Amino acid sequence: MSRFVYGSLMAPEVLAALLGRVPARVPATARGYRRFAIRDRVYPAVVPEPGASVDGEILSGMTDRELAVLDWFEDEAYVPTALTAETSAGEALEVVAYVFDDRAQLAGDWSYDAFRSAHLDAYVEMCEAFAEDVRENDLPGPTEADAEEGVEERESR
Repeated sequence: MSRFVYGSLMAPEVLAALLGRVPARVPATARGYRRFAIRDRVYPAVVPEPGASVDGEILSGMTDRELAVLDWFEDEAYVPTALTAETSAGEALEVVAYVFDDRAQLAGDWSYDAFRSAHLDAYVEMCEAFAEDVRENDLPGPTEADAEEGVEERESR
């Protein structure tokens, strides 16, 4: 299933550090959610909030292992949650987003541009270290269908 991302995972550099590549991405909006900064952290949270919306991206075309890496990367306070996100073309897609479950830690608005300018380099280094740590673990590997899809994707470039 695709992932709706709304914070640090929108940075191609972060995705490349974690996954070794940048999956297909399309701009999208999740309605009924709001993005917040988290106290003492450089990455954001989304929580349900009627009438609000969050702009982000839908990541697609990932292998089972890539999905597992993203799932494992997220803090346990993030709950994978199915929601509907609307692409800029008006298409509504069922996706999974990481929804934060500790409202006491929220601390105002979060800015992607501020994250990129102030924290991106150090964050990418942390992501590279994380990816190295999980490289030899027992996360699921790519399926045969994943491998075939990857070949087709590389051949179409």
